[in-house]
Amino acid sequence: MAFSIRLFLIFFSIMTLMACDSDPQATALSERWPRHDWSQNQPAIMVDINNDGIKERALIGIGERTILVSVYLKDNVNHLDFVEIFVNKSNQQNSICGTRGKLAIESQKFSLANNLDPVPIGYKHCPECEGLRLTDEQDCDPFHIYWDHENQMLSWWRY
Repeated sequence: MAFSIRLFLIFFSIMTLMACDSDPQATALSERWPRHDWSQNQPAIMVDINNDGIKERALIGIGERTILVSVYLKDNVNHLDFVEIFVNKSNQQNSICGTRGKLAIESQKFSLANNLDPVPIGYKHCPECEGLRLTDEQDCDPFHIYWDHENQMLSWWRY
């Protein structure tokens, strides 16, 4: 009897640990976009993308046809914004060259290059402003993901 109680407690403990979700945000995105791989999001990328003084979590999901860059604007798993970039469509400006992508935080404290005309709508540069940079495994122009302060949403630009 004592053996079966111990066995039950061990089994219950293992099942409880397995049920605990270590990354509820990535899990929520996996449920919303199940055809995208959300496993590349550790360590977490924390960025103050909307310049409100609070760091938001950015995640990347890689699918066969698109890459999703998602930013949780609040701790609530339902409050997010995202941009979708095509994968390997050489004839489109909104396509990454390869099939994989990598996210990094990018400072917006410098003015944009003179050859970027017009300046992206709602783009803001300031010492504390941050954005994201999406690169691929090839030597393709990166995507610069920023908060469009005019329209209150994520947007992107590239050369």
